[in-house]
Amino acid sequence: MNTQSKPNNVAIVRRDEDLNWFNTVPGEQMAIRVHSKDVGGAFTIIEARVPPFVGPPLHYHEDREEIFEVLEGRFRFHCAGEEFEAGPGTSVVIPRNSVHGWVNLGPEMARLLFIFTPGGIDDFFPQIGQTPPESWTDLARQYDTWIVGEPLSPSRSG
Repeated sequence: MNTQSKPNNVAIVRRDEDLNWFNTVPGEQMAIRVHSKDVGGAFTIIEARVPPFVGPPLHYHEDREEIFEVLEGRFRFHCAGEEFEAGPGTSVVIPRNSVHGWVNLGPEMARLLFIFTPGGIDDFFPQIGQTPPESWTDLARQYDTWIVGEPLSPSRSG
């Protein structure tokens, strides 16, 4: 079966065994499940394997919503000033311009599915692991990601 892009006339199939995993931050891996180029830019779907106590800096996106599906593990999310915990089967929808972040509450590897709509952010994630941390803010801005704070702590006190 052809798994390449032919908008509106074939299904896009990405099997686990065919995913191309890449490193982002230390210990974290991601794979692009559906690249936005395969769906006319409509959305991007990414899967992440998140190590214990890891999450991104607080940030927002001006031009896209971000939807999370917790696949394995337990996460704390921050969205627009509120914090809450989410486990497997939970969907979290982050509106545009809402400051957000999350952290794996550990102590084991967890998994998240990210859906961005519209897409177009696909190429950002592979570049993170190839970019020194001091350059992440500039890299992120190129992909509609505005870093505004430190990563969440796995403990509520910090």
